[in-house]
Amino acid sequence: MKVSQWLGITGILLIALAACSVGGSKTDPNLFTEANAWKEGIPADAQMVSPEEFQRGIASGELVLSSTASVTAAKQAREAQYQSDKSFLNGIADKDPNTQALLAEAAGSPSFEGDRPVKGPEGQTVVLFGLGTQLRNAVETYQRAQSVDNALDDYALSYSLLPEDLKSQAPSPDSLKGKPLAEVKAALEQLDGLLGSKPASLRTARLEPGGGIRPQAINPGNGTDNNGPCTPTNLVKRFWFPLKNFISPVKNQAKRGTCWAFTAIGAVESRERVQNNNPVDLSEQFLVNKVKQDWDPSDYSDGYWSEKALETAVNKGQSFPSEGGWTYNGATSRPSVKDGDSGSYANSCNGYSGTCSDTAHQSRRVCTTFIFTFCSYAKVSFGGPGVASSKTIQVWKNGEAFKLNLLRNYLSQGYVLLASFPVYKGFMDDVKNDGVVSNYAKTILDDKGKEVAGSYGGHAVQIVGFLSNEDMSQFGQTPNIGGGGYFIVKNSWGCGAGDGGFYYVPADYVSSIFNSLSVLNFDGRRSEAWKQEQAAPGGSEAPKIVIKTNPATVQLRVETNLAQFFQITHPVAKSVNLSVTSNLDGTLYNGGWSTDSNSLFGPELKRTLNSVGSRTITLLAKYGSSQASSSFVVNVINTPPTLNLQYGGDPHQGEAYPITALITDPNEPDTNKLCGATTWSVDAPDVLSAGTGCSVSVTFGSTGLRQVRVSTQDSDGATAAQTLNLNVLPPPPNPYPKITDYGVYSREFTGGQFRFCGSVRVAGGSTIVLSEKGCTLVIGPTPTRYYGGISVENPSNEALTYDWKLYVSGPGFDKVLLADTGSTSNVFDLYNVHNAGLGTDNCRVTVKVNAPDPSRSKGPITVWAGRCTYYSFRLN
Repeated sequence: MKVSQWLGITGILLIALAACSVGGSKTDPNLFTEANAWKEGIPADAQMVSPEEFQRGIASGELVLSSTASVTAAKQAREAQYQSDKSFLNGIADKDPNTQALLAEAAGSPSFEGDRPVKGPEGQTVVLFGLGTQLRNAVETYQRAQSVDNALDDYALSYSLLPEDLKSQAPSPDSLKGKPLAEVKAALEQLDGLLGSKPASLRTARLEPGGGIRPQAINPGNGTDNNGPCTPTNLVKRFWFPLKNFISPVKNQAKRGTCWAFTAIGAVESRERVQNNNPVDLSEQFLVNKVKQDWDPSDYSDGYWSEKALETAVNKGQSFPSEGGWTYNGATSRPSVKDGDSGSYANSCNGYSGTCSDTAHQSRRVCTTFIFTFCSYAKVSFGGPGVASSKTIQVWKNGEAFKLNLLRNYLSQGYVLLASFPVYKGFMDDVKNDGVVSNYAKTILDDKGKEVAGSYGGHAVQIVGFLSNEDMSQFGQTPNIGGGGYFIVKNSWGCGAGDGGFYYVPADYVSSIFNSLSVLNFDGRRSEAWKQEQAAPGGSEAPKIVIKTNPATVQLRVETNLAQFFQITHPVAKSVNLSVTSNLDGTLYNGGWSTDSNSLFGPELKRTLNSVGSRTITLLAKYGSSQASSSFVVNVINTPPTLNLQYGGDPHQGEAYPITALITDPNEPDTNKLCGATTWSVDAPDVLSAGTGCSVSVTFGSTGLRQVRVSTQDSDGATAAQTLNLNVLPPPPNPYPKITDYGVYSREFTGGQFRFCGSVRVAGGSTIVLSEKGCTLVIGPTPTRYYGGISVENPSNEALTYDWKLYVSGPGFDKVLLADTGSTSNVFDLYNVHNAGLGTDNCRVTVKVNAPDPSRSKGPITVWAGRCTYYSFRLN
């Protein structure tokens, strides 16, 4: 292409892009100058598209142009907001203690500070709110506290939850409409006093010996929002409280400042359990993306406010998809530096296979190149049925009267509390694995380990229960807790923080140190599961154990759900304590076990047994002082490998004849290991191309009946062997076409400082992802990353055609996923033909080379075998 042509096309692109509307205004021409920041190279996480595709994306709003100018503008906006918030809070006459402490800290920080990475309780990095986010949240909290409408909503919801005999003693919600804020707040304090006059209505905790939160299913995915099931050992295990079995599992925000999203999503997940008995696991990643890209854009700042995110979702009619729709990326390879620029988000996508970029929102980066490279971010949308959000009510802020009885009543009636607070040494450093917070000092440890005044940063959590001194002393505890008991806090720092992810925070710690508390505003409808749980939270009968399969057979080294072989039931209790032991493998499980037959997901006991032979599995189920035991036998077997040889047609003397061994072994998922243990042999004068591996070729030195022998073995010595008898024909008068090379290849950038787009051979036994796109230096659609290819010697330039097929196989099936028969191309692109049902199975690519004379056609041969990640069916 001539230089003049390049300049002409570039000019057309710039004119077309400049005419596109982004966010309701014309694109600033300076963005194209700023976009030159990318000209040194294509960002590693970028998907390259054609200029036409890029232009259409900008015009439709599906792509948002990215530049250093837009990042700079966002920084300037944050700085202006920071100064405005500081000025607003300084202007408040009656500042609460937390606001005073926050402003004192801000006085030493003249400019916006991003979220703070700090050393967590296990030595891991946790990211807390910096001053910018904390000041913004303090302003929002103060403004809501001054809202009469918010106070009326709090009163109406609290009034609806009163026992019927107390309602007549309090003003009706309608009578307070139009009243000043002070009168509504006084009425709320009156309700708090009424509940205090009837303490029996608030004493809802019960001893639950051997309890524990019932196991709940977690959706699979490459990303994860959790550490797996947590096993608290202190108060959460020992006590029943109303929300105990109606909260989602403890999760882990990892190395991102997204506690607000975990708090918001956790509250919605709890509401679904309380109202609909729907144990959903929703995508925090999706909510973060909507906030950070669409609702309050910020590429390089994590912090936000749970309540505002939920409110915006309601106002925009945005529902939430499941965790499997976009699994959470913990960005564990991020640098431990304050956010605010691209450098602090480097390596965010390392090890994560989903949609991602090195930003707070993690939308996919899309780029195009004409002399310069222009980049944008693809917008993410979800319009499925999903789960709806709820608006929130702020029920307390620091400095107000602490209405403990009203808060306890919310918890007892199915409402989790959304809480924000500054993190001090007492919460971060001094809490042991019992989860108890006891140090009230407003101090931290500096980088030298010295205790100094200040906070580590801000944080958001859920409060899911309350245990009063009376509750605990009733069951033999002798607590001495300020404020009358513990609030049970569900954190988002994983299982290793506190007591399996839970903290026990004294009521007066909350009232003096926390910033604000809110609840979701949903009506009084409750599921039957909730009603039954509250009516009969315990019982005295022994659990019942039913053995379903005895003996049971499982495969060696294959994860198996042992729960399929037994069932635990109880006439009343929703969970019991279960101990599962093996005479060969030791303790397999010891903790809470769900007995809820109405649960959407039954309890699982997935274990991998690593030795062959018979073992006895013993179950001991306890509830209170009653228990039951039973046992069954599990036989662990090692199934030998299975060999299936792939070859095509009769061989000819003197011609290389390809043969591929397809090996399956349920106990040895690593195909590369099996291929490495596969050996071949022939008799002289026949010659093998290689003595080991899954694919070889044989050049036969004589005609007639010849043998090819192959054998393989797994890690435990189980073997499989096969002898292939072939009738070798004399050399043909015309040996062409001759197959000289074949395989599956990857289009990817190669080279060092000067990268170029090339093809790299994919090793047999590898896993390829059919959805991946390849590199290209040619203008036009982006090609698939993987393709099958074959080289043929054809000196007469005969018209050849190729019959290509991609097979996928697994237990009980072997089917053609993609085919191109009669093709004139020696290249076969590998891609998804469906859009749902993502999975990984064994796969292979075959080809037959068709000559004009059918007798000279070659194959079909297997050009490559390995594993494919692909979609198995289509959803319209």
